[in-house]
Amino acid sequence: MQTVHHSQPRLTPIYGITIAAVSIVFTVIFYLTNYAANLWTGYFVHLVLFPGVLFSVIHYNRVKGGGASIPSLVKMGLHTTLWAVIIVSVFTIVFHLIMEPNGTAGVPSDGNQLSDTSPYKREGFWIFLFGNVLFINGILGTLASIIGAISVKRNQKTEKRT
Repeated sequence: MQTVHHSQPRLTPIYGITIAAVSIVFTVIFYLTNYAANLWTGYFVHLVLFPGVLFSVIHYNRVKGGGASIPSLVKMGLHTTLWAVIIVSVFTIVFHLIMEPNGTAGVPSDGNQLSDTSPYKREGFWIFLFGNVLFINGILGTLASIIGAISVKRNQKTEKRT
């Protein structure tokens, strides 16, 4: 029986696309059920990325027979994070352009809240995209990569055997 070993270039898009797909599904579910405005839903979507990258690093080490180095494990996690963040960012931009109306009324309708057609609401989206989607997901993916690499290589030898 032949054993199939997946390399990092094949595992990275698989995990990145899977993480992004799960995040997108939860985002759409929260939007359709009107929970998207709640703060915890954003944290929940971030929570999908962290264990996803951890599992990708652990699986990559297992595929390599436990012999992967810490830099290669971190690299695997960072590439997985990059795939997921790019896909989620593109989806977020497209979803925002489709779902948010593009109006010209800049004055809040009731004086306290921005109307749905306010340009201020549309400008706030870009802050959300760069701050929340790109920065926070990038930080979480980097942390998951480092934590995953260190946790699977905790018994690493520092001396070279002769």
